[in-house]
Amino acid sequence: MDDPAWHAWYDRHAARLLLYARQWLADRASAEDAVQGGFVKVWRGCGPGEAPDVPLLYAAVRSEALDLLKSHARRRAREDRVTAGSGHGWWEDDPLVSQERAAAVQGALEQLPIEQREAIVLRVWSGLSFPEIARTLVENENTVAARFRRGLAALEKLLPEGCREPL
Repeated sequence: MDDPAWHAWYDRHAARLLLYARQWLADRASAEDAVQGGFVKVWRGCGPGEAPDVPLLYAAVRSEALDLLKSHARRRAREDRVTAGSGHGWWEDDPLVSQERAAAVQGALEQLPIEQREAIVLRVWSGLSFPEIARTLVENENTVAARFRRGLAALEKLLPEGCREPL
């Protein structure tokens, strides 16, 4: 994909494809994933110097968007099954924790880099050990532990004073 013509073609059509994908996907990042996935599928089928078929590209983006939508729905259903009957979301450790504290913790977690957030969620809320997390993420155990420690330190700075007691 080093061909400048491809880059120009992508730049010319990407915004419209993104708008098209947003019909199904509420968040921009997922829509961008759908556009990229559809574009790569069509691009792989084109020969050198050949421009992609525009309707085929829109169909590929639509297919990617619908696949992502189904994937998100399956994930939500799994999360709902896990939390069913608990009366609280995945970010709450204790049902007596106030809604304000839960919202503060969730907001702070969302500000962390994904690697740190993942290590914290797997350790604190899923109860996995560092060796188990390392196997899950296909990472070195020391790397996982360092991400966890850095994430906790960042959370402490992000959380209001009343929320800093044990997470």
